Amino acid sequence: MAMIKNFSSVSIEGERSWVIDLEEKLTCNNASNLCDEEIQWKKPSIFRLPEFVKMIKPGVFTPKVVALGPYHHHKSDLQPLEFHKERALHNFLKRGVKSLSVYANVMMEVVKELQCSYVDLQEEWKNQNDFIKLMITDGCFMLEVLRLDENHCKHYAPSDPFFGSHAMKHKVPYMRRDMLMLENQLPILVFKKLVSIEMDVNEEDAERTITELVLRFFVPRIYYNKDDLTEFTKSIHGFHALDIYRRSQLFISTKTPQLPIRKTSSYLTNFAVMRSAARQREAGIKFKRSRSSALTTISFDSKRGILTLPEVTVDDSTEYVFLNMVALEHIHAESGSDISSYVAFMGALVDSAEDVQLLHRHGMVKNGLGSDEDFADLFNRMSEEVIVDQGGSLGVVQWEVEKYCQRGWNKCCAYLKHTYFRNPWTAISVFAATFAIFLTLVSTVVSFLQWKNV
Repeated sequence: MAMIKNFSSVSIEGERSWVIDLEEKLTCNNASNLCDEEIQWKKPSIFRLPEFVKMIKPGVFTPKVVALGPYHHHKSDLQPLEFHKERALHNFLKRGVKSLSVYANVMMEVVKELQCSYVDLQEEWKNQNDFIKLMITDGCFMLEVLRLDENHCKHYAPSDPFFGSHAMKHKVPYMRRDMLMLENQLPILVFKKLVSIEMDVNEEDAERTITELVLRFFVPRIYYNKDDLTEFTKSIHGFHALDIYRRSQLFISTKTPQLPIRKTSSYLTNFAVMRSAARQREAGIKFKRSRSSALTTISFDSKRGILTLPEVTVDDSTEYVFLNMVALEHIHAESGSDISSYVAFMGALVDSAEDVQLLHRHGMVKNGLGSDEDFADLFNRMSEEVIVDQGGSLGVVQWEVEKYCQRGWNKCCAYLKHTYFRNPWTAISVFAATFAIFLTLVSTVVSFLQWKNV
């Protein structure tokens, strides 16, 4: 009994000890500390993805040609490009009048802020000199790639394997894909410092220059529209290249007629799974292409039964780009969920090649994958692991579309089309049977009238 009592007293003392320690920590977490914590979590914009995410889509989040930033720097299969990065830095400095030490000194002033942009930074990159060297080398390399065109290629030999005119057509597309991976980003602050020193401009003008370069390289449709370009560069402030690209996909010019703001609260508990495009057409829904290419310009006119969608172009890089944008939205609290909602919406709308063909006829699809089945499979794959807010604006559209399809007459038409008019032979049989019944009815009426007149 004595041992039991002694054991109990020890356990109680141990319990009291951790309780006291925890209470002291909770007491220390006053309002100011909570504010500091909020600021701390807002700083990062470049993240390591959890391993389970990478396992779901192997290769989609990992660079194949070039490592930018610290996360993939030491990977053996990416080392061949390190030599070419130094060549790019040399050419960058050779064209200017500022020495490397000037860039290094300016970068050192913001090194803490740059390091805080990365989550889970490895210990070796906490060495400020090594980190600054990495930022300047990778930043100058990326600037050289972003600037590649017929004129900029003249700074390099025509046969240059990464910066010549031949490489611009055959190597750059692979680098472009790597440059839009979440783990492969450089903070926009790096480019603002580099360009402001190089061009001797303030950081605001430097940021606009960087944004223009990113748009020209990744989104030429905005770059070549001067009015949209001016509006975008004045109003959009991205964290890095991927974020600028994501915002460009959602950008709506003020000249574009704005969609009415919808109240979403009443739909939160009434979320409906939307049927595919072909099934919607059977229920009487018509399709119309949006005047804007922004992915958020999806709307439904419930009075006329018209679903308006933006045109979407897909190719071999679409899955990489979309899933990295989705990953950014899922991890970064201030990024919203518009891209994720769009991917989920398209996953529901496009279920088969028939749906793709329907949208293509209405000018909503440009398919660079080779077949309509590949297009449908792409969005079905991407939407498998996407979790979105069901009460968002596209959730409202889904609810309204399904509500329209469930109307009595629309439901009846959909049943008839799906059951009896799926192919020409069935339709012909239905019309033949209907015509036979009609003739029988007419014959019966005529016979009755003849009998009555007798």
